[in-house]
Amino acid sequence: MTADAEQRIAELERRVLGGYQLLQALVGIRLRSVQDPESRRHLTWLSDVVAAMGLINRRIVESGAVDFAAYLEDAAGFWRRNCDGRGVRIDLRAAPGALPETHAVPLAIIVHELMSNAVRHAFPGDRRGSIAIACSRASDGISLVVRDSGVGADELIKGDGLALVEGLVAHLGGAMVIETAADAGVGIRVRLPIRPDTTH
Repeated sequence: MTADAEQRIAELERRVLGGYQLLQALVGIRLRSVQDPESRRHLTWLSDVVAAMGLINRRIVESGAVDFAAYLEDAAGFWRRNCDGRGVRIDLRAAPGALPETHAVPLAIIVHELMSNAVRHAFPGDRRGSIAIACSRASDGISLVVRDSGVGADELIKGDGLALVEGLVAHLGGAMVIETAADAGVGIRVRLPIRPDTTH
Protein backbone atom coordinates (compact mmCIF):
# COMPACT_ATOMS: atom_id res chain seq x y z
CA MET A 1 0.00 0.00 0.00
CA THR A 2 1.30 3.45 -0.89
CA ALA A 3 1.86 6.18 1.69
CA ASP A 4 -0.85 8.24 0.00
CA ALA A 5 -3.39 5.41 0.33
CA GLU A 6 -2.47 4.89 3.99
CA GLN A 7 -2.94 8.60 4.61
CA ARG A 8 -6.39 8.56 2.99
CA ILE A 9 -7.43 5.54 5.07
CA ALA A 10 -6.19 7.19 8.28
CA GLU A 11 -8.13 10.35 7.42
CA LEU A 12 -11.28 8.32 6.75
CA GLU A 13 -10.87 6.54 10.09
CA ARG A 14 -10.55 9.90 11.86
CA ARG A 15 -13.72 11.17 10.18
CA VAL A 16 -15.71 8.06 11.06
CA LEU A 17 -14.60 8.07 14.70
CA GLY A 18 -15.17 11.82 14.86
CA GLY A 19 -18.71 11.25 13.64
CA TYR A 20 -19.40 8.74 16.42
CA GLN A 21 -17.93 11.11 19.01
CA LEU A 22 -20.07 13.99 17.73
CA LEU A 23 -23.22 11.86 17.79
CA GLN A 24 -22.47 10.75 21.35
CA ALA A 25 -21.93 14.38 22.38
CA LEU A 26 -25.24 15.41 20.78
CA VAL A 27 -27.11 12.64 22.61
CA GLY A 28 -25.41 13.71 25.86
CA ILE A 29 -26.51 17.32 25.34
CA ARG A 30 -30.07 16.15 24.68
CA LEU A 31 -30.00 13.98 27.82
CA ARG A 32 -29.22 17.00 29.98
CA SER A 33 -32.46 18.70 28.92
CA VAL A 34 -34.82 15.68 29.03
CA GLN A 35 -36.69 14.84 32.24
CA ASP A 36 -39.09 12.12 31.09
CA PRO A 37 -37.73 8.78 32.45
CA GLU A 38 -38.71 6.77 29.36
CA SER A 39 -37.06 9.26 27.02
CA ARG A 40 -33.94 9.28 29.19
CA ARG A 41 -33.83 5.48 29.11
CA HIS A 42 -33.94 5.43 25.30
CA LEU A 43 -31.36 8.21 24.95
CA THR A 44 -29.01 6.48 27.40
CA TRP A 45 -29.33 3.27 25.38
CA LEU A 46 -28.56 5.19 22.18
CA SER A 47 -25.52 6.83 23.76
CA ASP A 48 -24.14 3.45 24.86
CA VAL A 49 -24.74 1.84 21.44
CA VAL A 50 -22.95 4.73 19.72
CA ALA A 51 -20.03 4.21 22.14
CA ALA A 52 -19.97 0.49 21.32
CA MET A 53 -20.00 1.19 17.57
CA GLY A 54 -17.19 3.72 17.97
CA LEU A 55 -15.08 1.15 19.86
CA ILE A 56 -15.60 -1.61 17.29
CA ASN A 57 -14.84 0.72 14.37
CA ARG A 58 -11.44 1.49 15.89
CA ARG A 59 -10.63 -2.19 15.52
CA ILE A 60 -11.74 -2.67 11.90
CA VAL A 61 -8.75 -2.91 9.60
CA GLU A 62 -8.59 -2.41 5.85
CA SER A 63 -9.27 -6.09 5.08
CA GLY A 64 -12.56 -5.92 6.97
CA ALA A 65 -11.27 -8.24 9.71
CA VAL A 66 -11.61 -7.23 13.36
CA ASP A 67 -9.37 -8.10 16.28
CA PHE A 68 -12.35 -8.98 18.46
CA ALA A 69 -10.34 -9.79 21.60
CA ALA A 70 -8.86 -6.28 21.44
CA TYR A 71 -12.36 -4.85 21.01
CA LEU A 72 -13.54 -6.77 24.09
CA GLU A 73 -10.66 -5.25 26.09
CA ASP A 74 -11.91 -1.80 25.01
CA ALA A 75 -15.51 -2.71 25.84
CA ALA A 76 -14.57 -4.14 29.26
CA GLY A 77 -12.77 -0.88 30.02
CA PHE A 78 -15.89 1.08 29.05
CA TRP A 79 -18.10 -0.96 31.39
CA ARG A 80 -15.55 -0.88 34.23
CA ARG A 81 -15.65 2.92 34.06
CA ASN A 82 -19.45 2.73 33.99
CA CYS A 83 -19.40 0.61 37.18
CA ASP A 84 -16.81 2.70 38.99
CA GLY A 85 -17.62 2.90 42.71
CA ARG A 86 -20.41 0.29 42.57
CA GLY A 87 -18.55 -2.81 43.72
CA VAL A 88 -19.18 -4.64 40.45
CA ARG A 89 -16.13 -6.46 39.04
CA ILE A 90 -15.84 -7.18 35.32
CA ASP A 91 -13.65 -10.08 34.20
CA LEU A 92 -12.69 -10.90 30.62
CA ARG A 93 -11.24 -13.99 29.00
CA ALA A 94 -10.93 -13.77 25.23
CA ALA A 95 -8.78 -15.76 22.84
CA PRO A 96 -6.97 -13.61 20.26
CA GLY A 97 -8.19 -13.85 16.69
CA ALA A 98 -9.79 -11.90 13.89
CA LEU A 99 -13.46 -12.01 12.94
CA PRO A 100 -15.05 -10.88 9.69
CA GLU A 101 -16.74 -7.49 9.98
CA THR A 102 -20.08 -9.13 9.10
CA HIS A 103 -19.92 -10.98 12.44
CA ALA A 104 -17.82 -8.62 14.56
CA VAL A 105 -20.17 -5.63 14.37
CA PRO A 106 -23.38 -7.53 15.31
CA LEU A 107 -21.46 -9.43 17.99
CA ALA A 108 -20.23 -6.12 19.44
CA ILE A 109 -23.86 -4.99 19.74
CA ILE A 110 -24.78 -8.33 21.35
CA VAL A 111 -22.00 -7.89 23.93
CA HIS A 112 -23.15 -4.33 24.57
CA GLU A 113 -26.77 -5.36 25.12
CA LEU A 114 -25.88 -8.23 27.48
CA MET A 115 -23.47 -6.06 29.46
CA SER A 116 -25.94 -3.18 29.62
CA ASN A 117 -28.65 -5.50 30.93
CA ALA A 118 -26.34 -6.95 33.59
CA VAL A 119 -24.90 -3.59 34.69
CA ARG A 120 -28.29 -1.88 34.93
CA HIS A 121 -30.45 -4.66 36.36
CA ALA A 122 -28.38 -7.43 38.01
CA PHE A 123 -27.15 -5.41 40.99
CA PRO A 124 -29.92 -3.20 42.40
CA GLY A 125 -29.17 -0.81 45.22
CA ASP A 126 -25.72 -1.37 46.65
CA ARG A 127 -25.52 -5.06 45.75
CA ARG A 128 -22.00 -6.13 44.84
CA GLY A 129 -21.00 -8.82 42.38
CA SER A 130 -19.23 -9.68 39.17
CA ILE A 131 -19.79 -10.00 35.44
CA ALA A 132 -17.66 -12.38 33.40
CA ILE A 133 -17.22 -12.26 29.62
CA ALA A 134 -15.69 -15.22 27.80
CA CYS A 135 -15.14 -15.44 24.06
CA SER A 136 -13.48 -18.18 22.03
CA ARG A 137 -13.13 -19.00 18.35
CA ALA A 138 -13.16 -22.44 16.73
CA SER A 139 -12.74 -23.28 13.06
CA ASP A 140 -16.49 -23.32 12.49
CA GLY A 141 -17.77 -20.62 14.81
CA ILE A 142 -17.46 -18.32 17.77
CA SER A 143 -18.71 -18.79 21.32
CA LEU A 144 -19.60 -15.92 23.66
CA VAL A 145 -20.67 -16.23 27.29
CA VAL A 146 -21.74 -13.32 29.52
CA ARG A 147 -22.49 -14.36 33.11
CA ASP A 148 -23.29 -12.27 36.17
CA SER A 149 -23.72 -13.04 39.87
CA GLY A 150 -26.73 -10.76 40.26
CA VAL A 151 -30.39 -11.14 41.18
CA GLY A 152 -31.14 -13.70 38.50
CA ALA A 153 -34.50 -14.18 36.80
CA ASP A 154 -35.84 -10.76 37.81
CA GLU A 155 -33.22 -8.93 35.76
CA LEU A 156 -34.43 -10.60 32.56
CA ILE A 157 -37.92 -9.23 33.21
CA LYS A 158 -36.55 -5.71 33.70
CA GLY A 159 -34.10 -5.76 30.80
CA ASP A 160 -35.45 -5.08 27.30
CA GLY A 161 -32.30 -5.73 25.26
CA LEU A 162 -32.77 -9.48 25.09
CA ALA A 163 -35.17 -9.34 22.14
CA LEU A 164 -32.55 -7.44 20.13
CA VAL A 165 -29.91 -10.03 21.04
CA GLU A 166 -32.22 -12.88 20.03
CA GLY A 167 -32.94 -11.16 16.73
CA LEU A 168 -29.25 -10.61 15.92
CA VAL A 169 -28.34 -14.20 16.87
CA ALA A 170 -31.13 -15.55 14.66
CA HIS A 171 -30.08 -13.24 11.81
CA LEU A 172 -26.58 -14.75 11.92
CA GLY A 173 -27.93 -18.32 12.08
CA GLY A 174 -26.72 -18.81 15.64
CA ALA A 175 -28.16 -20.16 18.88
CA MET A 176 -28.62 -18.66 22.34
CA VAL A 177 -29.12 -20.36 25.70
CA ILE A 178 -30.19 -18.58 28.90
CA GLU A 179 -29.30 -20.01 32.31
CA THR A 180 -30.87 -18.30 35.33
CA ALA A 181 -32.57 -18.76 38.67
CA ALA A 182 -33.85 -16.30 41.26
CA ASP A 183 -30.96 -14.71 43.18
CA ALA A 184 -28.44 -16.87 41.29
CA GLY A 185 -27.43 -14.61 38.44
CA VAL A 186 -27.85 -14.95 34.70
CA GLY A 187 -25.65 -16.68 32.16
CA ILE A 188 -26.21 -16.22 28.44
CA ARG A 189 -24.40 -18.38 25.91
CA VAL A 190 -24.27 -17.36 22.26
CA ARG A 191 -22.88 -19.53 19.48
CA LEU A 192 -22.48 -18.12 15.97
CA PRO A 193 -21.44 -20.25 13.00
CA ILE A 194 -18.59 -19.03 10.78
CA ARG A 195 -17.39 -20.82 7.67
CA PRO A 196 -14.02 -22.57 8.18
CA ASP A 197 -12.48 -20.53 5.34
CA THR A 198 -13.42 -17.20 6.93
CA THR A 199 -10.64 -14.95 8.29
CA HIS A 200 -9.50 -15.98 11.75
